[in-house]
Amino acid sequence: MRITPEILEKQWGSIKYTDGGFLQIDTQHPLEWHIGYQSIRQRTLLLVSDTEIDAIDSSKSMRVTRRRRESDNHWTLSFELLRDEQHGVFATLCCDIIEHSRPAANDKEALKLVINRYKQWSKLLETQRSGLMDEHSRKGLLGELLFLEKRIQTSNTAFEAVQGWSGAESADQDFMYSDGWYEIKSIVASAPTVSISSLEQLDRTDSGKLVVMRIDKSAPERTGAVSLYEVVQRIKDTISTETQALDLFQTKLMAYGYLDLLEYAEQKYMHSSTQHYGVDDSFPRLVKNNVPPQIVAVHYEINIASLVNWLKG
Repeated sequence: MRITPEILEKQWGSIKYTDGGFLQIDTQHPLEWHIGYQSIRQRTLLLVSDTEIDAIDSSKSMRVTRRRRESDNHWTLSFELLRDEQHGVFATLCCDIIEHSRPAANDKEALKLVINRYKQWSKLLETQRSGLMDEHSRKGLLGELLFLEKRIQTSNTAFEAVQGWSGAESADQDFMYSDGWYEIKSIVASAPTVSISSLEQLDRTDSGKLVVMRIDKSAPERTGAVSLYEVVQRIKDTISTETQALDLFQTKLMAYGYLDLLEYAEQKYMHSSTQHYGVDDSFPRLVKNNVPPQIVAVHYEINIASLVNWLKG
């Protein structure tokens, strides 16, 4: 049975922290899992394993403790939440770590997956205390995901499409494929300009495309409106039979700063149009070769109406 944040929240609610001890929550997993409280405020996820566990660094968000039990010589590893403002995301974190390690064939493999996933979460929570992306980042991700969704439909494999999503890894361009590179810009429908945030963003010697996506907030009941959460789930459903692609997709979402939180299902958006502009030597852009060497960073706006000669569709 798959563990969900809702299930964990309910189980945590059934525990009286003053009683001490932990509640076992999953019996169909290579590892033995428990939840409990270190105090009235500090929720804790604990695993038990026959395999020796190496020391793991704690973070500002979580205290990680390992020890060997004298009673049976089994090892325990606990993740204790330290930041009250991250209370809401902790159940999601725990579910993700448990489910990510569930396919493992044995204790050792499961522990490796758990530790790697914890490190990803730790890095994410250091930069996003609430676990939530800001509105600008949400729209940027939505645009990239809508582009990726179409790319999956035309690629030989889903893995090939997901692998080309380089923006999730902080590359200068959002997508890199054999047929060229793509930089995605999500703007409101009425915007007359598109922002270029660096000298590197359009600085390529090979041909590519600037993809402008018109995306606006929308009323939930509007036909065709979608949430960020819905698009993520839609892509997951599409690639669910390709395990390698699904795992890579989830890893890249994590790197982007996205968590599967229901808050991302609340706001709806309307994607009204997309324009592709070919970027070649004649395209109006600032790159390292055409600005004085004393200028090392720029942010500039391009008038979209002036790009008609480069419009590809």
